[in-house]
Amino acid sequence: MSDNSMTRALREHLAVCHDLLALARKESAALSDPAPFPVAPMQAERQDLLSRLEFSWNSFARARTECEQLEPGKREPVPGFAELLQSSLDTIMRVLVLDRENEQNLLRRGLLPARALPPAERQQPDFVARAYDRHKHP
Repeated sequence: MSDNSMTRALREHLAVCHDLLALARKESAALSDPAPFPVAPMQAERQDLLSRLEFSWNSFARARTECEQLEPGKREPVPGFAELLQSSLDTIMRVLVLDRENEQNLLRRGLLPARALPPAERQQPDFVARAYDRHKHP
């Protein structure tokens, strides 16, 4: 594996994750402001970013599959790839934590009906880790 499509796809995915983190921070700031929360613009931006996230993740998954099909001797280590992957995971975790806080603030402000909250199993600390494990390639 060289600085190829898998590394590029991971960099693009990380960029989308940073955009999601910026949006979560923007939502958090808007929720702490006593002014009315701009629901429609935030929802539109969130939908756009979620589409980009799905596309970037699918690109990374395709690149990973292509890389895994190479013979082990033809794969070259990529300096910094592990750090890039860890940075991506750390950013995702920050987004999840901040998004959860934003959900609670939306609920407190009456902007989120209780039925819109995630199911109880998502409240478990190891839910994300188990979700990653379920979706790993064999």
